[in-house]
Amino acid sequence: MIADLDDLYQRMTDRLNLLRQERTDLEEILAFYARVLKVQQQTQQETAIPAIDLPEEQLRLKIEEGFPLLDRGNFQVDRDSFRELFRRICHLAMEENPVLAAAGKTLLEAMDSGTLDLVKLITTVLQNDTKAIEGVAKDLDVTTPVVQALTKLSLQPSLLASVQAVAQRAAIDEWHYGYCPVCGGPPAMAALVGEEGKREAICSFCGHFWQLPRLMCPFCSTDKQEDLRYFHGEGDDLYRVYVCEQCRGYLKVMDTREGGDARTLAVDDVASGHLDLLAEEKGYQRKAPRLWGI
Repeated sequence: MIADLDDLYQRMTDRLNLLRQERTDLEEILAFYARVLKVQQQTQQETAIPAIDLPEEQLRLKIEEGFPLLDRGNFQVDRDSFRELFRRICHLAMEENPVLAAAGKTLLEAMDSGTLDLVKLITTVLQNDTKAIEGVAKDLDVTTPVVQALTKLSLQPSLLASVQAVAQRAAIDEWHYGYCPVCGGPPAMAALVGEEGKREAICSFCGHFWQLPRLMCPFCSTDKQEDLRYFHGEGDDLYRVYVCEQCRGYLKVMDTREGGDARTLAVDDVASGHLDLLAEEKGYQRKAPRLWGI
């Protein structure tokens, strides 16, 4: 595993440990995430950075013309490491609440019996084929969000490896769009960084970080300032919720000048779930899933 990814996992682990002390009301989900993150990191160490067969000139032109570098079908998945990680995460799920425990047990049994086609499952989640995912969940009598989340968590090391493969070959620092330069996914969450408050986002699909235009909705691209505003949760200066009156979407943003770390947004997205509820109560919609796929 290259140093950048090793650093990423360490930062996320440290952030989880801190939040578990501060947010005891979220101990169950944060403790589960900590256990998942540990096995993800172990898998990441065994996942090689793939060779993405795209010419340098093609990569350069895509960036210049605003096209993502990879289609979802171009992400290379190490099936053996995926299978092993999926098995380990299902075992972790079996130690959780009754719903998650039952789902983990059912998915393990289906995998071992051959009832669950893992290659098909990988493809459906990569392509975000909602109907196919719902079909798998229905056939196994497991809720769709659980199937989606456990599969996406198991795919993450392979996705990050593909991100590393292209990110080090293309000048993506020049990207100024509301969607991910690597895969085209929308942002799951963002952070204000530095004295100027630059917005750095994490992709909801591949986990890549990039700089968002600050005065623009990342979902509908409107830059009409009268339609863009933000609010805080009561007594909470760390997180903001930016909303757009044009598309009624919202994006949670962490102000790292108040604390936190932009590279731990996947963790803070889970820890700030109360703001998702608040935004939805106000009539706004979350436009992108968490890195968990839900």
